[in-house]
Amino acid sequence: MGIKPTKEQLTAFLAAPSSGPIHMVNLLKFKAKTSGDKSGEASYNKYGENVIKMVTERGGKLVWHGKPMGVLVGDNETDKWDYIVIVEYPSRDVMIEMTSNPKYDEIHGDREDGLERTALIPTRPFTIPS
Repeated sequence: MGIKPTKEQLTAFLAAPSSGPIHMVNLLKFKAKTSGDKSGEASYNKYGENVIKMVTERGGKLVWHGKPMGVLVGDNETDKWDYIVIVEYPSRDVMIEMTSNPKYDEIHGDREDGLERTALIPTRPFTIPS
C-alpha cells in the first residue's frame, strides 16, 4: 500500500463532481523510525503543522483528529491505524491547487518520511434530513 494515489485513483477523484466542500478522511500508520532516525510520528507532525497552515490559508479547516482506541470490527492488523485526521477543503479544486503548489512539495517529504501506509478517503458532508 502506497502513500500516493495511483493513476486510476487520481483519475476517479478528478472525475467526481467538484462542487462544494469535501472532507478528506486520513487514516495514518506511522513508521517506527524515519531515514533521519526520528520517529515517523514526529516527521508526520512536522508535515501536519505546515500543511494545516496551507489548508486554512485557502479557507479549509481541521475538522477532527484523534488516536484510535483499537479495532472493534475488522481485521486487527490491516485496519490498525495510529492516527485519524479529517480535513475540510472548500472544494476539490482548492485541494488540487494546494497539493500542486511548489510550497506543498517542500513539506511533503516529511509526510513521505513519516508514513508506513495511509488511506485517504474523500467524502462529502451530509446532513441528515429532519
